[in-house]
Amino acid sequence: MTPLKISVVTVCYNMAPYIEQTLRSVLDADYPNLEYIVIDGGSTDGTQAIIERYRDRLAYYVSEPDGGMYDALAKGFERATGEVMAWLNADDCYFPWTLQTVSEIF
Repeated sequence: MTPLKISVVTVCYNMAPYIEQTLRSVLDADYPNLEYIVIDGGSTDGTQAIIERYRDRLAYYVSEPDGGMYDALAKGFERATGEVMAWLNADDCYFPWTLQTVSEIF
């Protein structure tokens, strides 16, 4: 049985000190049916370079000016196709078992 498709959206702007730990907390969980979307507001502090290192593991990534956090979230969720959708702030992290637990609950 294929696990539920989970879409996670992370939005950020100038979050270089935090974004890598956030990205890794999602990607290193190795959830088999993950759609990870990252929307960056045009960061100028090195955030983009960090995200680029993980780009091949992201379903979608864009870095462009936006109307703030909620505009960026709307952009991300417009692209999301998962049966379960979530957002994770750019300075937060999931536990390694988070996505699997969510899938089991749903």
